[in-house]
Amino acid sequence: MNTGNDGRNGQNDGGNPPDPLNPRVQLAQVAALLAQRRKRQSVRKLADEIGISKSALDGLVAAYNQLREMPQPHATWQKLKDWYLRQKHDESGPLHDPVDMGMLALDMLAALPDAERRAGVRELVASLIAIHESRKLPLPAWVARLAEAVDAPPDED
Repeated sequence: MNTGNDGRNGQNDGGNPPDPLNPRVQLAQVAALLAQRRKRQSVRKLADEIGISKSALDGLVAAYNQLREMPQPHATWQKLKDWYLRQKHDESGPLHDPVDMGMLALDMLAALPDAERRAGVRELVASLIAIHESRKLPLPAWVARLAEAVDAPPDED
């Protein structure tokens, strides 16, 4: 995936924000946390903690560091997602990043067929908007970003 980040390791170029529901965007977010953790922890120990192979972890960190193409999400995706969401929640409390929330929303709706999942997220986001509006609460930025994402055509890989 070409992220257009010109060497800024996963940062957006300031153009249109990436689709928070796109699995490759989500994988890049996971790879960023893996690269950060890799600086403090051995690859083998980190891979064991997640439940993936050392080579899979090495590949994601290399992709994050732009040494290779970001891989397609694969068989280890669920383990990576589970680990990532646990880490993010443990570190910072409630999740607020649109990509993190997109990942969580898709995970909550995993029982839906793939073709219906984006529509399910649209309904979930509409409910969140209605809850905030009925209570006259400001809409969190991540809800607004997910609303934009579900109304736009999905990013192509």
